Amino acid sequence: MNATAHLVFDRAYYESNYDAWLRHRAKLRPYAVYLSLALLAFGVIMAFAFRAQWFVGVLFVCAGIYELIEALTHKSRWINARVKATRENKTVDMQLSETELTTTSSVAHGTIQIDAFSDIIPAPDGVCLIPESGVSIYIPAATVEPTDAFRPLVDAWMAARSGG
Repeated sequence: MNATAHLVFDRAYYESNYDAWLRHRAKLRPYAVYLSLALLAFGVIMAFAFRAQWFVGVLFVCAGIYELIEALTHKSRWINARVKATRENKTVDMQLSETELTTTSSVAHGTIQIDAFSDIIPAPDGVCLIPESGVSIYIPAATVEPTDAFRPLVDAWMAARSGG
């Protein structure tokens, strides 16, 4: 089965890319806020429980506050960095088949065999294609035409990876 995808690298694309990464690839990032709050609470407890070593508790509180701010602003900083680094109106057209992915943009054309990806992570709203090295590719399901071709293609890619 063949399909096409038209990706527009805008803020909406990067937001869906980040959300998919957070749900399906990130290991500790979803818990960053809770870990920073735990660090903050630990610091407060240390500062009051061990008054002679209150400065150590204050250091933990400062580290917790820093990590909390870092965790709460990570998504916006990540998206803003990608939007800023992407030239205006950057689009890529993809031809998707069961064995390869062909990309065409205003500056490049290339074909990647599906076997070249070290991991394929399906998600309800897209798929993450992870190469051996380099940048991963996120394809939102909403960009694939015909719409009913997306899930069978991802299933075929997964079956090819598992050898069956």
